[in-house]
Amino acid sequence: MAEQNSPDDFNWVAAQSTCNAASMFDRLVAGVKEDVQRRNGLLGRDDGWTFEVHEDGDDEFEVSRVVKSGGRDSTIGALVRFERAGRRIQVHGDDVDVDFTAVVALDAAGACRFVVAEALYSEWEIRRMALELLFFEETESPD
Repeated sequence: MAEQNSPDDFNWVAAQSTCNAASMFDRLVAGVKEDVQRRNGLLGRDDGWTFEVHEDGDDEFEVSRVVKSGGRDSTIGALVRFERAGRRIQVHGDDVDVDFTAVVALDAAGACRFVVAEALYSEWEIRRMALELLFFEETESPD
């Protein structure tokens, strides 16, 4: 499949002015909230997990896996934290193996994308990279 390129007269200055970590972080927050709602709405999952988003100002939020432990008691089983620091968006897991840093850049077609280790990713791919293990990690059953 051929890579799409922008036209020769593409206004990269205008596109770059809106392609920044702050705006992409805001879009990331909104997308993650939708992902959490979708995961919490899945039928047929009997893992006892629910997920919550906690925002801590404009530059940080986390998604936690809440595990019911009988009755009304529940504990946080794992979490993924998103932090914006300047041009960087850092994603770290606590009790889940997630750790990467993304920056934003324009791709050859002029779309704003996330860059992780020199590879370009769309918004949904970054959300999947951050949340897939938190949402769907297989738990070890005692033998």
